[in-house]
Amino acid sequence: MLRILEVISEGLGLKPGYFDGELSKTQLLSVNHHIRCPNPSLTLGMPEHSDPNLISLLQQSSVPGLQVFHHGQWMDVDPIPHALILIPGLQLKVISNGKFSSPIHRVMTHSEEARTTIGTFLIPSQEICIEPAKEYSGEDPLYRGFTYKEFFSTFTQSNCDADTALQYFKK
Repeated sequence: MLRILEVISEGLGLKPGYFDGELSKTQLLSVNHHIRCPNPSLTLGMPEHSDPNLISLLQQSSVPGLQVFHHGQWMDVDPIPHALILIPGLQLKVISNGKFSSPIHRVMTHSEEARTTIGTFLIPSQEICIEPAKEYSGEDPLYRGFTYKEFFSTFTQSNCDADTALQYFKK
């Protein structure tokens, strides 16, 4: 994942190693198993959300279920064998001063098959100041600095609504 961040860093015009250390301090691994549901409209595997962390990497199973909200509608993300899905998190949106977005996504249950996925998430340290990168000093920063601890508290208090949480930190 750090190599992916190096490529992102280069693409954003940031110095090499920008995301090393405290910005990518914790890596969390999550295995999710969603049992089949004869009527998927009755339950979600995972409700709609944006990821609050820096980046997420997801390995889908062969069973469909991941959806992304795009242009006002839910779209299926078809599983591709042996592929990984990179999801920019809200912290990357802030650091890139809005150049990256963090997609709203959810998981639907499947009517005939269970679905197991593996996700890994890079999370900043609780105390590092997260703010638009100084390399964008020629641009007006969209967000004020905050700690990940402060952000995550605001995010969870807003029922994990990304827009509400980010609005609190807008300049």
